Amino acid sequence: MEKFSKIKVDKPTEGDKVVYKDDYMSIINFDDWNILKEKDGVICIPYLIESNQIVIRQEYIPSYKYADGQENHLSLVGGGIEAGETPESALLRELQEEAGIVLRDNFRIEFDKPLYIGKHSCGKFYSCILPLNENDYHEIVIKGDGSKFENMATTAKINVKYLSSLNASDVTTEYMLEKLKRYLNI
Repeated sequence: MEKFSKIKVDKPTEGDKVVYKDDYMSIINFDDWNILKEKDGVICIPYLIESNQIVIRQEYIPSYKYADGQENHLSLVGGGIEAGETPESALLRELQEEAGIVLRDNFRIEFDKPLYIGKHSCGKFYSCILPLNENDYHEIVIKGDGSKFENMATTAKINVKYLSSLNASDVTTEYMLEKLKRYLNI
């Protein structure tokens, strides 16, 4: 696994032209381009080997509802990397909050190369397929992070034979599902 230093929350630097800023993001004008600055994130698909299942989420995502009117959307386990967290520690937290999975202490998470979220953003996603044997983890009650939208989400275990019938709503989820199919030779 690649070693990562602690992630710092990007703040506008001196000379940045701040177009907009709140507690979650800022929009900076740089080289006549508006750039969304937000937290880097982690995403994964836990693959439970013995049961041949993946863990996936169904979430209420306001930006998607605004665009298509649908209440719920298929999504991945993951979230933002908080100040002082490494991608690995953020993923460990998100696995507990969203999937009820606690990994054994010496389990190695292997992230893919981090990729930018999109041209509009300087944020990156650290992603991985997380193959888990029964002795790699134990399960706890899913508690979420306490936010309104997290409380509206559900987590499910889906048999991999249904992978082709899953309907992803975003590029990231679709990319990771296709990556999982290649990993499983489906």
